[in-house]
Amino acid sequence: MAVHTQVDQERMERLVSEFGFRRVCRIEHITQGIENSNFFVEASSGKGPAELVVTLFESEPQGNGFLIRLLEHLALQGLPVPMPYRNQKGGAIIECDGRAAMVVKRFPGQHPTKPTPAQCQKIGAFLVSLHVAAAPLAEAAPAHPRDLKWLRTRTDETSPLLDAKARQLLLKTLDWVSGLLSRKDVQCLPVGVVHGDLFHDNALFEGDRLTAVIDFHHASRTALLFDLAVALNDWSIDAEGNQVPELEQALVQGYEQARGLSVAERTYLGDFRLYASLCFWLSRLAQLKQRAGLEDNYLPQWRLDRLVATGVGKDPRWFERQVRQRLEPQAVASGPVS
Repeated sequence: MAVHTQVDQERMERLVSEFGFRRVCRIEHITQGIENSNFFVEASSGKGPAELVVTLFESEPQGNGFLIRLLEHLALQGLPVPMPYRNQKGGAIIECDGRAAMVVKRFPGQHPTKPTPAQCQKIGAFLVSLHVAAAPLAEAAPAHPRDLKWLRTRTDETSPLLDAKARQLLLKTLDWVSGLLSRKDVQCLPVGVVHGDLFHDNALFEGDRLTAVIDFHHASRTALLFDLAVALNDWSIDAEGNQVPELEQALVQGYEQARGLSVAERTYLGDFRLYASLCFWLSRLAQLKQRAGLEDNYLPQWRLDRLVATGVGKDPRWFERQVRQRLEPQAVASGPVS
């Protein structure tokens, strides 16, 4: 699913040679993720075998220069993130057949399939370490792209694909989130650099030890609460999408060891979880529409099942269910947003 551009051994050897690596012994496609083409590559160097991750960007990453600056800054601060290799000219991004490419060291570990409380605690601790360490770079970070304009544009583009019930849910949620993001007190929440995509398939563990956090291509400047909401939506639920309080508590406690949440952040955490769910519902719908060449007409469930099964994109209904589960409790708990 994550390889949209094929790279043969000859081209891969030309690419990694820019960074001082020699013969490519093995190329393995990485199947996680949906936005870029990623490969595990084993190559040789003057210091012996090297395990690499090669990324070909299928579209120009937002804040490309900032991505490299952020990763290098965080790595120098001791955070377990990929440090990009630089070539002899000092560049970390090179061109490969018309696409930008980046090479980093491969980290050990596996993506957890059933997170433990200890792992959730480590994710919370990592997030706050990121937020604190990246604070000096906040002014240089690109603005978070999934703002109100993005939400409304993606809703207009994708709502024709949905049946009447799902379309009504989407429009109701958009209205709720628009009111949330327009509030003055919400606009005054602490802002900084966020990862923006810290799902369990963007973290590596050996047991309960966090070995790396990867995929910073969504890093941007927005409310820090958004990062916590994204992580909670993925790490603190079971396989059916139900909330697991023990996991939620562990993640939040891990975060608050270094930065306690304000009263306003605690108040709006549930609302931001709804906002984050809406963002990923819309992004998955938009990716399916683009990659499958869908027109502006209803996408029946049987065809959606087929598209997801063939690897065109991830299933947007997972986040539709999250939105449905969270919209009514938020409306009851918070009252009308104005």
